Amino acid sequence: MKPHLPDPGRKSRMPRQVFSRQRRGGAPWREGGISLLNGAAGLGVLVLLLQLPSRLDSLLVLSKVISALISGLSQIGQGLITLLLGVLQALALLLLLGLTVGALLLLVNGVYRLLRLAMPGLGGLLALPAGLARLVWSVVRIRPPDRPER
Repeated sequence: MKPHLPDPGRKSRMPRQVFSRQRRGGAPWREGGISLLNGAAGLGVLVLLLQLPSRLDSLLVLSKVISALISGLSQIGQGLITLLLGVLQALALLLLLGLTVGALLLLVNGVYRLLRLAMPGLGGLLALPAGLARLVWSVVRIRPPDRPER
């Protein structure tokens, strides 16, 4: 029985060209058949296109297409304006929300400072425990970079 794969120990005389730049030519009958099919498909599409004027009023179709394009563009313009107004309203709402949160923080801070002034021991009572304060400080503290300076 003849093996299907060549013996790996034996070198071939000619180097194998796997990625050659030359395109292999197909069989002439195959190339001719493909060219005839391409020509027939192109001719069929042209014949179908030539049948359109007898079935459709070309100017009416063209005017309807242009009318649809113009109305679509006006709707896009109106839609973009509506979208822009919606985005501006959302930004205004976010600005109001930020102002509200800032005002609440200022109010809480003011009340806390007034209470601390009125009752001097209140500041120590509301302070964080030492261990928790060290943990928070270790997370919040800005450290210098670990890399050496050049």
